This record gives sequence, structure tokens and C-alpha cells, in this order.
Amino acid sequence: MLTIIIDSKHHRSQFDDWLAGGTVEYKGRTHYWHAQNSNYGFGWEVEPITEEGWNGISEDESNKIIKLIETCLYEYRNEYVF
Repeated sequence: MLTIIIDSKHHRSQFDDWLAGGTVEYKGRTHYWHAQNSNYGFGWEVEPITEEGWNGISEDESNKIIKLIETCLYEYRNEYVF
């Protein structure tokens, strides 16, 4: 089971961008992430907060999780369970 939690998501009007952050609960561990959307048509850029914090997750799994986080950021909920 994979749980994505969006802890914060807010718009910075002075920069006209969005910031977000949260956690991923996966394989019995909590992993932290942050994201930014500059509103220039590139969408959300999601990154792990520390690479060490994502140990135990393969690169393929990490890429899939990041895509899921990006998808969830367009929704209006704070928690997603897959």
C-alpha cells in the first residue's frame, strides 16, 4: 500500500508560483518530498527532500511515486491511498 499525504500547498503571489510538501508512506517507512509549480506550463517539479530518506525504493518505483504525487497535487484532497 502507498499513501501520499499533502501537508501543505500554497500560492506565493509575489513569485506567481505554487509550493507544496508532504510525505509518502510506503513499505512501512515515511519518505518526505517537496514540489514547486512555476506556472510556466512545465507543471509540478516533485523531488525527494533527501536522497538518503528514499533508500530502499528503486529508481523505477521512485519515478512512479513522483508521478503519482504530481497527479495528486492537481486534486483537492490531502490524502491519497493507492
